[in-house]
Amino acid sequence: MDFKNLFRKIFNDSQESVTPQTIIDTFNNQFDSPLNTEWHKTDQFYEAIFYKNELEHIAVYRANGTYVCLKINLQLESIPDAIYQATKSHGEVMNAIKINYADLQNFEIIVRDQNLIRYSLLLDAQGEIVDKKIV
Repeated sequence: MDFKNLFRKIFNDSQESVTPQTIIDTFNNQFDSPLNTEWHKTDQFYEAIFYKNELEHIAVYRANGTYVCLKINLQLESIPDAIYQATKSHGEVMNAIKINYADLQNFEIIVRDQNLIRYSLLLDAQGEIVDKKIV
């Protein structure tokens, strides 16, 4: 018996059962053939974590089923040049997430400076830094 898959199924089924059906329906209508979907609830949102085109995606919804955004973990070599140029002076790029809202796009970049301090940079689509904080 494959216990790993059994426990994964039990855990995923229990997570999905606490996610409102309206959110699950919205998600299923929005995304075609997502792989390995896992549902998580934060204080204010429901998140569907799944894979598509070998990249991790996180779809975020409000409790009423309203779509908030889609976060996509990018491969470092696929960071748009304007975003990379804006971040390289802050340190070594460790992680990049593209955040798609209905009407705009942002990027969250984790960088590590020469003292090994990690920062989260939030940039708009043109590469302007909106926020910077230590993580």
